Amino acid sequence: MFPDGATLVKELRASNAGSYTTGEGVSHATDGLKQWFVMIKDTEGRFADNPLWGDGWGWALYKPDNRLTNVAMDYKTDCLACHVPAQENDWVYVEAYPTLHAAQ
Repeated sequence: MFPDGATLVKELRASNAGSYTTGEGVSHATDGLKQWFVMIKDTEGRFADNPLWGDGWGWALYKPDNRLTNVAMDYKTDCLACHVPAQENDWVYVEAYPTLHAAQ
């Protein structure tokens, strides 16, 4: 689904909800950064001996308090379990992202 070398970054921010003219309980992101999930597509399996690479991807998790350090240690224990429901979509959740969903 994704080409070799594709890099996906999902930025998580804190959110608030409020009542607006557009509806009740409308959520919106705030300035509060929570973390970044990063995936790099590796169709070649270049880093088979690295515990952060596998199942066609390089996996990473960065926190705002230390933006230079990947806090994930092993994608099988730190990342993969959350992605099992998205396995059919190359391990990527595409449902909430119309641009990615259209690429299927």
